Amino acid sequence: MIAITCSAGRGPNPGIVVSCVPMEQRTTLEPGARSAPGKGEPERSQRISIFEGSLATVHITISSGALVTAYALMLGADDFHLGLLAALTALSTVGAIMGAQVVGRFGGRKPVSLIASVSGRVLWAALCVLPFMRIPIEAKLGLFLATVFVGNSLVNLSGTAWLSWMTDLVPIERRGWYFGVRNTVLGTVGMVTTFATGWIFDTFVGHGRRPEGLAWIFGAAALFAVLAGVVLSRQWEPPLRGERLRPILETLRRPFGDRRFRKLLGFLALWSMATGVAGPFFAAHMIKNLHMSFTRIAVYSILAGVMNLVTQPLWGKVIDRVGNRPVLAFNLAGVVILPLLWLFTRPTRLWPIWTDATLTGVFWPGFTLASFNLILATAPERDRTAYLGMQGMAVGVSAFVASLIGGLVAKALGGFHVVLFGQTLVNFHVLFVVSAVARMALLPLALGLGEERAQTVEALLDLVGDKVSQRFQEGLQSGVAIIKRIGGGQ
Repeated sequence: MIAITCSAGRGPNPGIVVSCVPMEQRTTLEPGARSAPGKGEPERSQRISIFEGSLATVHITISSGALVTAYALMLGADDFHLGLLAALTALSTVGAIMGAQVVGRFGGRKPVSLIASVSGRVLWAALCVLPFMRIPIEAKLGLFLATVFVGNSLVNLSGTAWLSWMTDLVPIERRGWYFGVRNTVLGTVGMVTTFATGWIFDTFVGHGRRPEGLAWIFGAAALFAVLAGVVLSRQWEPPLRGERLRPILETLRRPFGDRRFRKLLGFLALWSMATGVAGPFFAAHMIKNLHMSFTRIAVYSILAGVMNLVTQPLWGKVIDRVGNRPVLAFNLAGVVILPLLWLFTRPTRLWPIWTDATLTGVFWPGFTLASFNLILATAPERDRTAYLGMQGMAVGVSAFVASLIGGLVAKALGGFHVVLFGQTLVNFHVLFVVSAVARMALLPLALGLGEERAQTVEALLDLVGDKVSQRFQEGLQSGVAIIKRIGGGQ
């Protein structure tokens, strides 16, 4: 399973209490405070967000998919470097807590989100020239890792501001439906991007021009990032609702003082470790051990994406009916089994890959949507940006540790080969099993998360059962009616 899936400046005297004024009382020099809704808002900006997200998804798909692994392998990366790549990507979420401080300082989320997201994504354009620089290969690998880290740090800085922005832009009663629709559209764009870039890259590789292929693809990603920024600049920002500028230490402390949020934070951090220990190696296993072309890898992503298109809106509606917690717990149980399917794959037997892709498109959308909504619902309005920043940092640091450990284990077990029931198991398989066991261990924590008005998993199962029974009865009645018509005609 591949997550094709995820986001401080400081005052002059860090650690010293700064005079704080609620945002609605600040001067009109602050964009967030003076912004007034135009005609058709917020619906107009909600539509703009879908268009902007579609453009940004081109860059996100390229910069978080198997092509990044291919780029690293081209530069001579080993298993440890692959783990380090994922670890630095995860560590870049420290930018999330910086986003909370920057938003608090300037009182507006739009300029922070716009400038940081565009600059962070455009930085990836450096990968267009890196393969052709006349420097040692080790230096190229170091520059590649630095580019990924800095670029993602800026994007994550913008992500905190964007989440707070969207929370005010989309009313809570519409979030399940809206983000379900938005994610469906973005998923479609992601599928098209994945297939197109996979086919383009395979074409370049077939002509012996791997570096040129990667240069063109990452250049296109940077171009789409600029276009996304232009569209984002047209989106309206509602005024900040009482958020305060706090010193960095207080920003770090306050979320931990909130019992309900602390519990959610602990779960998400542990979940990030459970998935992060194996996450960097699914794409590597496809490339190195299963010898799959990038077009075929794209088909995997497209199959998962098609299922995502079907289930994403459905999960949004279910969340609006029963709440986020039961949906999260139900889908977590399904996500547990996915890494185990990879134990049975081989170059001549890829059906477990396609099974995983199908189930990924069923379970992951519900889990992702429910956890996203839980974060928004649990973070208090007055300190939302700080809470979101802390969540991003905690999850990122956890994934950093897990990915680094995974890289070290993968390299240490580089010569691991065990034949079990005719199936050859390698180092990556060990990490897949560890990830599955760790996911299962977190199910009790998911069931214990707090959420107002949330129903039980049993209520979710009853809802699904009622729908299935209803469809069966409708089908049965239609069949009986058809038989009667045929009988009457005879």
